[in-house]
Amino acid sequence: MRNIKRFWATNLLLLTFVCALAQEIKPYDQCSEKIKGSRFIAYPTYPGKPFLNDKFMMGEIEFNDGSKANKIGLNYGAYRDELIYYNPSISAQIVIDKKSIKGFSVTDKAGILRTFVRLFYPGYLHDDCYFEVLSQGKIMLLAFRKVDLERMDAYFSKTGMAYQPAYSYYLYSPGKGFASVKLSKSSLLARFDKAEQKVVRKILRRSGIYVSDETSLIAAWNLLSEKELHVIF
Repeated sequence: MRNIKRFWATNLLLLTFVCALAQEIKPYDQCSEKIKGSRFIAYPTYPGKPFLNDKFMMGEIEFNDGSKANKIGLNYGAYRDELIYYNPSISAQIVIDKKSIKGFSVTDKAGILRTFVRLFYPGYLHDDCYFEVLSQGKIMLLAFRKVDLERMDAYFSKTGMAYQPAYSYYLYSPGKGFASVKLSKSSLLARFDKAEQKVVRKILRRSGIYVSDETSLIAAWNLLSEKELHVIF
């Protein structure tokens, strides 16, 4: 009887250990095998930041069929508007085929989830681009995080060239397209009918919001979008 009890006790302990180990092992994400792309070609070395993040961050991509590959290393190459995936099995950086995914998200070093969508934008080489979603809704507020390589004064860059942010902002409606908006109160007001601009001014004044940067633009739009005012596209 003692041997039987000892047998079951030993096996119960082993079973507990196996279950605990199984919880620690991350399940293999078969969707990662669906990633299509080509080897990443390194950007020219100049001062500035051609990437969204300084290093690869944990992220998720959504394929066109709705399936997702998560917990993979991603970074957004803002210089060429491309999504780069680090494939640990071959120790290589892969530029994901843009046409094969709907969008992606990454958690930056501050722990903030940043979501991007792929949209056709006729204003930029008549091609698809990645836009960061700053505010979700019937009309979205988007940012195009493009970075350009520009000539600079030797005071700023010994090489005479540097990567410079060239961000642009848009209101977007699936049925109406894009409406450009700048980081200013006057630009935001211009996106509304004249009859409603007085209402917009009043709302912003009461809320103490003065649109002068990205943070204040997001705050202003989040407030105005609740009022369902008519936006001019």
